[in-house]
Amino acid sequence: MLLQPAKRAIPATVRIIQFRTLPNFFINFRTLKIDESMTKPLAEEVIQSNDLVTEKEIGVKKYKTIPLGINPAYDEAIKYILQDKANKYQQIKQIDEQINNFSEERNDEIIKELDVLQKRKYLLQVQAEVNDPEVRWNFKNDIVDMSKPVYRHLKEKHWKSGPLPKLMERITQMYVVPDVFPDLEPTMCLEFKFDDEFVEPGCFQRPIRTINPPTIVMNSFHVETRLYTLIMVDPDMPDIENKSFQMQWHWLITNIPISATKIDISGGNEILKYVPPHPPKGTKYHRYTLGAFEQSNGKIEMSKMDLKMNVREFVNQHNLILRGATFFREVWDKDVSSIYKNQLGIHEPIYGKPPKIDHYLDETGKKRPSKFIETLE
Repeated sequence: MLLQPAKRAIPATVRIIQFRTLPNFFINFRTLKIDESMTKPLAEEVIQSNDLVTEKEIGVKKYKTIPLGINPAYDEAIKYILQDKANKYQQIKQIDEQINNFSEERNDEIIKELDVLQKRKYLLQVQAEVNDPEVRWNFKNDIVDMSKPVYRHLKEKHWKSGPLPKLMERITQMYVVPDVFPDLEPTMCLEFKFDDEFVEPGCFQRPIRTINPPTIVMNSFHVETRLYTLIMVDPDMPDIENKSFQMQWHWLITNIPISATKIDISGGNEILKYVPPHPPKGTKYHRYTLGAFEQSNGKIEMSKMDLKMNVREFVNQHNLILRGATFFREVWDKDVSSIYKNQLGIHEPIYGKPPKIDHYLDETGKKRPSKFIETLE
């Protein structure tokens, strides 16, 4: 789409001037006056092209500072926000000095005091930036730096107010809890994509679409790197002997390093390679469930998986803590037959009730003679 201000295309040469938003102004906190003459351009970029300039060619959207002197109410709000930010950062500086004064020897009491100070510092860092118009604009436009406390706070708040309640509703309604997990109190937003599209929890997928493993996104809100285990299981495979259902493992990756800024599953150990979903013919829908577990005991040393072990036994054995979960559903279609043949290389099972015997029909399906019917009666 071409940019067409005043219904005319932009000329081939466009001059774009970008301004730094903070610090934009010289502030005298005694009088709370803003000297706009201190505002200076940060960079100048010239885009030249022989063709017309499109929105994509101009580049990523950036926050534009509203000039002062137009709206008195806005001017006063900016003054208050900047003064409050300065006060908050002054308190943060004092906390840093307190933290540095602690000795290297740490007992339980000192660790507890440090924890309180760190939480207070985090809260002040959020409060200092959360009302900044640029921060709000960036978050609304998904320009987020998760290394900064304010963006971690806003993203976690957004997740807890919308996606999390929907996830818990569907996991409860579809009995993922307690069929797979005994309980669930998520602290991580676990998401996945097929064909580069995010899938909402519980949605149906076609088996042909899930032959290749999904792209996993593990959105955590802690800065430090922790190790996680990712599992994928199907709790709805028929168990003929016990006339019930059994758990089937589809994927297992351990020792995945995750932090607020590192959200993919690279660096983990793939113990069980991805097995494509293959709901057998004659069964109802299957709930393919993903779980993200924090490894409280550190690195897990294992090279292969006992496929007969259920999820709860595995979790107890390695002292794992469930931090996030999600799932999708599938039913049999004609593509499943090719998955059994080409991807799994095994015979396709078919489940269902045995056909009812009709004594009034012969082996070919034709009606038996009347004399035979009389002997039956």
